[in-house]
Amino acid sequence: MTKLFQTHTSVHDPASSLAQRQAARMQSYQLMLGLVFTGQLMSFGALYLLPAAATSAWIALLLQWAPFLLMRLLGRWLSATAPENAADTLRYRVAAGGMALLFFSNMNVSLLSLVELTHVFFFPGAARWLLALPAALALGIGIPASPNAVPNTARLLRWFLAAAFLFCAATVIPTGEVGFLFPIWGYGARHTLRCALRTAGSVWAAGALAVVMPREPDPHPIKSTFPSLICIGLTALFFLCCAFVLPGSELSARWGYAPRLQLLMEMSPNTLSWSLMLMAEMLLFLTAFSVCADLMRRSLCLAFRTQGLPLLPFTLLCVPLALRGMGESEQLLQRLLPWRLPMAAALMGICLAGNLRRKGKKP
Repeated sequence: MTKLFQTHTSVHDPASSLAQRQAARMQSYQLMLGLVFTGQLMSFGALYLLPAAATSAWIALLLQWAPFLLMRLLGRWLSATAPENAADTLRYRVAAGGMALLFFSNMNVSLLSLVELTHVFFFPGAARWLLALPAALALGIGIPASPNAVPNTARLLRWFLAAAFLFCAATVIPTGEVGFLFPIWGYGARHTLRCALRTAGSVWAAGALAVVMPREPDPHPIKSTFPSLICIGLTALFFLCCAFVLPGSELSARWGYAPRLQLLMEMSPNTLSWSLMLMAEMLLFLTAFSVCADLMRRSLCLAFRTQGLPLLPFTLLCVPLALRGMGESEQLLQRLLPWRLPMAAALMGICLAGNLRRKGKKP
């Protein structure tokens, strides 16, 4: 009688259940990375791209699809060749340590942007340490260790962030002028391509999951690419709206980092748009900081073969850059941040070379 009523459907199949959980987890992390790309592109766009490329900044951002897809392909190749004990090999542990350093750089940029916005628009007369230190303490203590907490938060915020950006763009478009979009290529196609190449350091993490979670296959590689592509496209739309509202001479003016971050918001006559944009950007940097902190912790756990690490010491290490401010750190960040993409590619290349060499030695 027991055999008569026993079922072997995919619902009760342990392998299928595991595959479904892995697919859901991978989809969540791809969404998280999309929000990280948005925050990093916004930050580097306000830091360097907008004043350097002016009316063609949105084209330079759209071109980020190319390095993103290349890093994704490299990550797919790395995942396909990963051995069963990939997480225990020295090359993966070294690469995970390097990825942790790169995620830490994202954390620094996110906290710095958050402090800049808070300091300029809310507490211009306050000491910076009164803003940076409490934020770092709250984030270091408040980010949970649960593997699902940060992905669930990112999933809830994505609709609000997209709606806020699109609403702000809709309120600004009626005040624009088509003539402001010209010249389309800004200071020239070659210059725009150089700007896009430097900006590519903001999408370095496109293939990082292949190192951080080497045995987590992505069952839907094409579908999981869409969230990040959409996030990059929305960021380009933001800069396109900026070009539609102001002439190139104003876009390239040295207004300061925080006003450039809020350029679209500042030009909107709608109070609700002003509030939504500020709230959306602050939530974006908070979420990006949390996502990068979570992935940094995963990278360090892989590198040092440990089960868990406290985040508070690492969030506090982000405070010095926030205290220094963007004004003093601008030149340093412009030189260092573009190198994140080649560094990530090199780390993945080390793992891939080891995988292929090991595979070639098998009889």
